[in-house]
Formats: sequence, C-alpha cells, structure tokens
Amino acid sequence: MLPAVLLLAGEAVLLGSGELWPLGRVLAYQASHRDARYLRAVDQVFYAYKYRGITAKRPSVLVAGSSRTMKFRARMFGDRANAFFNAGGLLNSARDVRDLAEVLLPRERPSVLILGIDLWWLNDGVAPVYSLPDEIAKDVGLSVDDHIVALRWLARHPRSIALEAASAWRPSDAIGIEARERGGGFRDDGSYVVRVAVPASADAWRFVDREEPPIIDRVTRAIANFPPADAVSEARLAALDAALTAFESRHVLVVGYLPPFSSAVLAALRSDARHARLWADFECRVPALFRRHRFPLVDASDVTRFGMDDRAMSDGIHAEETFHLHVVEAMLGDERVRAALPGADASVARALSSPRTNFWQADLGS
Repeated sequence: MLPAVLLLAGEAVLLGSGELWPLGRVLAYQASHRDARYLRAVDQVFYAYKYRGITAKRPSVLVAGSSRTMKFRARMFGDRANAFFNAGGLLNSARDVRDLAEVLLPRERPSVLILGIDLWWLNDGVAPVYSLPDEIAKDVGLSVDDHIVALRWLARHPRSIALEAASAWRPSDAIGIEARERGGGFRDDGSYVVRVAVPASADAWRFVDREEPPIIDRVTRAIANFPPADAVSEARLAALDAALTAFESRHVLVVGYLPPFSSAVLAALRSDARHARLWADFECRVPALFRRHRFPLVDASDVTRFGMDDRAMSDGIHAEETFHLHVVEAMLGDERVRAALPGADASVARALSSPRTNFWQADLGS
C-alpha cells in the first residue's frame, strides 16, 4: 500500500509541477500565458523544445545557436516582435547547422535567421555530442521510461517533493520543477531568464564566472570545448558553407553572430600557443565565409567593442540581455537587416537609454 501511495504522490508532483508535461502542452500553455517560464530539472530537452517552438510559431525572425544565443528577446525586434522566436540551444555543432538548413527547415522558412557560431564547432578535437534529428524527435512524459527516470530523480531530491507540496495551493506560471524552484527558464519567445540574482546596487556589480569549472580554467588546461588545435576544421567549415548555401537558395537573410568571451578567456585564446592559431583562423575564415555568401556578420567576441566590460557577462562565455541589445544595434548597421526589422532601431535605442537598463537586464517595456 505504501509504495503505491508514494508512487501516486510522486506522479502528482511531476504532473502538477509541469515536469512531465508533453512539449505540445507546454507550448500551448505559454501561448495563452505569456509570462509563463519553462525549465525542467530532470532533462532540459533543449533540442526538442526549441524545434517544436519553431514548428508551432513558424517565426519569420529566428535566432539559432547554442546557449550563448539565448538572450535575444522578441521586444528587441520592433515591429517583428510577434514574429520572433529564439531557438538558442537547438544547435551545438556545425553538423547541426547543416542539418537545420538542409533537412529540418525546408518549410519552416524564416526571412531572417540570426545564427550564432561557436569557436569549438570548428575544432576537430571537440566531438559533436548529439544528433539533431534524433534529439528533436524526443518528447516528455509520453513513455514509461520518462516517468521512471523522473521518479528516480524525485527520490534523490525529496526537498522538491516538500516544496511542491507546500506550494501546491499557490498559483504559478512556472512550468517544471527547475523553473518553479529557482525562477529562471524559457519565456514564450524562447529567450532565457537567468536564475542568478541581479546585484542590487552599482557598487555590487562585478564579474563572476559561474561555470564549474570556470571557463578560463578550461582554456588554460585545454579541456572540454578548448582542446589544442592549429586551424579550423576544413570538413566542419564545409558543413557551415553548405548550410549557408542552402539558406541563400531559400532567400533567408542569415545574420552571423560570434558570441563574446570574458576578457581573460579572450586574452588566453589570443596568446596561448595551444589556441592562438585556431582563434586567428576562426576570426579570419568565418567572417570571410559569410562575406562570400553576401551575409552580414557581427563579431561580438570582445565586449569592449560595444562599450561594455566583463560585467555584461554572467560567466566566461555567456553575455546577458543588455549586451545583446548592443549586438542588435550593430546588426541594424546593415541596410538589409534594418529593412527587414522595421522599428527595431527605436526599440533598441529606447531600451539602451532607459535608466532601468543595467549591465544584465534591459528595460524592454511591458
């Protein structure tokens, strides 16, 4: 009797919190509850959630890339805000970009694609971990295995059971245990709300690399996404080239984006003999590839180019919303981008001039 009661209690927590909601239900709920945020504790399912967001919303302005692109928000894009979706987290290799262009988006065709490109995508020493077609085929809560895995997670985190029981009577627009307990998650436009508390005063702002281990340690030890390399991978650059060719043939305006690094990380990439040749090759050949396809690109690898410093970063490789306002402003310097995003210049200028905009959070209005 007791095991059955515990099983039912666990299922009630997982379903009541939204942890085991199928992705279709999540997206439908967010469409009708615009302030709802989604983040699971068991498995983030970035690929599937973001791809289903694309197919559900069919945005004409799409952001795609790794987690480093998640801070572009709909309200930065003026009159096209309602046609925007941020699919940051969907792509984690050059192969993913090629698959997106050639296999997965033949019909879901945005008119503008902001495409983030990461250094390690072109490093043969970093193996792609996931297969995009396989990952987007996944869902949540539809199999017995999903429930077993989630119940095991819950058994290892009894605190979450207590918190959910205590908050069951309070209405919440947070979907998923992680969103409910920490307050972060994905907005309905696909952008990500950081879970770290924002400093309360100007004096309290300082850079902290919140990754573990810190990004600078990964660079100096040449581990994780930073193994030594002498040049970009020709095969991976060719995959990116093929993707851009496919987008070009479909008349998609691709806007390249090279995301930023903290000053210490960038200095190490430029000076460390294990990384410097790869970095120099990357900085040269990726912009050249975009130029060959007549696509604009914003190299935002150095935050100081935008009048900011490391306080714009939440760790060594992720910048927050305000920095991305500056990136959109730079993108609008291209007349094709400006024509495709009417009203974006006014939205960006208004947010940057607001006294409520700080190093991380942009005042984008209500």
